[in-house]
Amino acid sequence: MATYKKWQNSELEFIKQNKDSMSDVELATKLSQISNSSVTTSMIRRQRRKLGIVKPKGRRKQFVSVSDDQNLSTDPTTNN
Repeated sequence: MATYKKWQNSELEFIKQNKDSMSDVELATKLSQISNSSVTTSMIRRQRRKLGIVKPKGRRKQFVSVSDDQNLSTDPTTNN
C-alpha cells in the first residue's frame, strides 16, 4: 500500500509563492531539501492542480540580453 505525503501549509505556500519563478523540477528539488523528504515533480504537479494553479504548456522563453560591450550600435560616428 502506498503512503502519501501530508503536505504542510508552509510547503503549499512555497509552491504558491514560487510558481512563476521556478519550474516544477526546481520546486521539487528545493522542497526535498527543505522538508528532508522525497518530493517528485509529479507530486508538485498534483498539488498545483489541487490548488488551481495552471502553468502554460511548453517551454519557457529564454531571453538573451545584449551587453553594451558588443558594440551593436548603428550610430555612424562610432567605429566598428
